[in-house]
Amino acid sequence: MAVRYTRPLDGGWGYAVVLAVFVITACSVGVSRSFGVFFEEFSVQFDQPATATSWVISTCIGLTFAGAFFGSMFGTMFGFRPVAMVGGVLAAVGCILTSFATSTDHLYVTIGVMVGFGSSLAVFPSLSLVGKYFEKRRAIANGIAFAGAGVGNIVFPPVFTYLIEEYGWRGSFLIAAGVMLNITAFAALLRPIELPMLTPGAETNDSQSALHREDSDPHTNTAQNEDMKVAIVSNGKSATPVPKSPARMILGQWKSLLSYPPYICLTISVFLLGFGFFIPIVHMTPRARYLGIEQYQAALLLSMISIGDVIGRILSGFLPTYRRIRRIHWYIIAMVLMGTASMLSPLATTYPTLATYSFFYGVVGGAGMSMSLTCLAELVGPARLSNAMGLMTLLMSVAILGGPPIAGKLYDTTQNYDMSFIVAGCGPVLGGLIAAILCCLGDENVRRVTGRDRSSSETEPVDEAPAPANVVSLDDKEVLK
Repeated sequence: MAVRYTRPLDGGWGYAVVLAVFVITACSVGVSRSFGVFFEEFSVQFDQPATATSWVISTCIGLTFAGAFFGSMFGTMFGFRPVAMVGGVLAAVGCILTSFATSTDHLYVTIGVMVGFGSSLAVFPSLSLVGKYFEKRRAIANGIAFAGAGVGNIVFPPVFTYLIEEYGWRGSFLIAAGVMLNITAFAALLRPIELPMLTPGAETNDSQSALHREDSDPHTNTAQNEDMKVAIVSNGKSATPVPKSPARMILGQWKSLLSYPPYICLTISVFLLGFGFFIPIVHMTPRARYLGIEQYQAALLLSMISIGDVIGRILSGFLPTYRRIRRIHWYIIAMVLMGTASMLSPLATTYPTLATYSFFYGVVGGAGMSMSLTCLAELVGPARLSNAMGLMTLLMSVAILGGPPIAGKLYDTTQNYDMSFIVAGCGPVLGGLIAAILCCLGDENVRRVTGRDRSSSETEPVDEAPAPANVVSLDDKEVLK
């Protein structure tokens, strides 16, 4: 049963949700990002060039992000918990079928489509749920929850390398299927929550306090909640309750978001981040092998990226924010540093320099990915976060899908990885510069996010409207039955 609150809890059951999302991202994104250790196995087994092999892994990672579009829609219609459970089962079945693959075409379906789409159904609905449980501690909660992807990417590359030697790559995927099934178990902790849809600058009344149902369990809905949906305008100028089906409500939100310039600006920035972020993850191991580094040491470079990724995601939640230095400014700095590191990476030709680059890249990349979610939540609000994230990651997936194959094509053409990593660095640098445009926009939400407008709560008291009778107050944590 979905529990109703007047505002995010910043604790309570939210900690259980963070734990669940941590494990889910470790067993889904962490595993799929570790598929780079199978790169040479696939190339030798099926006699394919780097471009074709890159498409297998990039399709998996790309659909993981593209599926957020459907994950948010299915989560709205059926509830986030059952959707995440189905995603875990689908990813596990994909790993099982991969062990019987006889060509790269099979891998495109089993790894690219089934594992990628299953991971997406599990990850992004649960990530948006974290943003609804936390407000003041949202940055820390997002960092810890998404750090599971980095922890998984630390653990699984050396584990898969060992499993390949012991059982072959086919047996390794059977074991990976068992790992994926843990997603279904931990998805049971994703208890839905309902928050009132309140818009800045609008009068608060009973109709505008109608609860948005985008993340609640449809089977426990009352007739009133089923008939009444809240139409949302992303710039916060109106929130008029109108009867809408879930599909029409989602399409209306997407239309309003795509007409909101600050959201478009941030989405373009994240699009370029996605293009450059996954190229080193996919091609670091083969690049190290190209430079004559042994298989185990090459696989450990992925773990170095992931160690930095975990540290960056967690530390991003503790970065100091002041009136003039906000999350968006730290996000811009992380993007520029990440891109610059990749453009300078051709200078790293020894194992110590590659390890240094991998660790630093992981720190700034992990911080940038985590802060992008926090900036998005601050820009559109927690109640609209699910559909805003789904649309953003759908567009981001196009860049993720094309990045590694383009880098593979550059390698096939030049027979070295220098140009591939230089191109990978151009995306984040350009994305950071585009995100800087946000600091110049005059929108009310943007001024709040960038610190150019002190909120009314900092200057004068605001009379809070009484919570509806059927809403749980934070002072009264007793769950409605």
